[in-house]
Amino acid sequence: MNAKNHHYTVDTVLITIQLLIKCGTSFRGIEKTLELFNNLESQKTPSFTCIRKWLGRIGLYELRREQEYRSDWIFIVDFTLELGKQKALVVLGVSQQHLVEQIIPDGRGLSHEDVELLGLYIMESTTGEIIKQKLDEITLQVGRPIQIVADHGSDLARGIKLYQEEHEDLIYTHDVTHAMALLLKYELNSDDKYQSFIQKCNMCRQQLQQTELSFLSPPTQRSQCRYFNIERLTDWGLNLLNCPIDTVVKLVENSDPGVINKKLINKLGWLVDYQVELIRWHQMTVLTRTLETQLKKLGINQQSLTCFQENEFTFAEGELLNFQQHICDYVVTQSSHIKDEKTFLATSDVIESLFGKYKHFSARCPFKEMSQMLLTICLSTMNLTNTIVKNALESISFADVEAWLAEVFGQSMLSKRKTLFSKLVDDTETA
Repeated sequence: MNAKNHHYTVDTVLITIQLLIKCGTSFRGIEKTLELFNNLESQKTPSFTCIRKWLGRIGLYELRREQEYRSDWIFIVDFTLELGKQKALVVLGVSQQHLVEQIIPDGRGLSHEDVELLGLYIMESTTGEIIKQKLDEITLQVGRPIQIVADHGSDLARGIKLYQEEHEDLIYTHDVTHAMALLLKYELNSDDKYQSFIQKCNMCRQQLQQTELSFLSPPTQRSQCRYFNIERLTDWGLNLLNCPIDTVVKLVENSDPGVINKKLINKLGWLVDYQVELIRWHQMTVLTRTLETQLKKLGINQQSLTCFQENEFTFAEGELLNFQQHICDYVVTQSSHIKDEKTFLATSDVIESLFGKYKHFSARCPFKEMSQMLLTICLSTMNLTNTIVKNALESISFADVEAWLAEVFGQSMLSKRKTLFSKLVDDTETA
């Protein structure tokens, strides 16, 4: 089956998009992969520029597609950004019916295919008033949501609260992943012992990275998300403290055991000073991860607090009791607006996952700026079929994509640089 005025079959286009979205293959990688198989069948292979155009056309088709009008939408809202002053406001939607009937019974989180892209706005100003305006626009198109799930970023929170003032029965849920990370940040930012532990880990990593003990190096953490996964460091420390030195020495081949033993004590002996604290930090993460797992699988409702308290946290003593109480306070606050026996979404993980996939693609661009690759978010939520691909190619031209890019992004950084450098070259040659 071919789309009208298209040389390549719809099947070929569908395969290229799936290789891109499902497998994370680059444009040139897709071209080479298809070339490998097409040589066996004597078929022509689409170029990487052709594949890139297909991405833009199908992605824009999905962005402009009219969505179902419902009264039980759950909005998932967040920003993503790259170089420059622009941000992309992304609004995903899932119906509560789908959540209750398909997601929660399976005991799983939302996948990319479970949500629909309801809005994607490129913005230079992200004030609460503008965000509220965008939410109003989406409401007119698809219906008023019964819940919005997001983090508590200042502008985003203000925009949602302004919107909530006009829709008092709307439930605004603070994403559990961000909420637990903030609790850990509040506790550990002021913990001098933890801060010194982080510094020691960084120094240790540098000292071990070019040695035979590099496999013992502390794991790295992303600077902006370090409180989302502190267990990587605490588990590393506890595992090393519980690991017999003889076992480690045997893993270092062709080395003097006595020398290796001395190096281990010299480079990693400092961990003993943190043994008690490591246990406490580990217990804190157990508390947060237990709640996260519960709410991500079962959603949030009036029984969520009771369900969490049924866990037997025998270690929760002293300071940990206060920390556990903060977690319970979060559950009480977030579930207080839920009426009857209804269950709602508690996490925006799916939008963070989509941003991660998008940035995997955007990292390959000459400049890390927002561009056509943002449309991979649209493609990632689509249930791609031959019919959809055919309709997209027949209704959206690449000229439409170029017009959209010019309207929302303006002149790209790469284009500006080429213009600047070509002018400098012309001026130099003239001189």
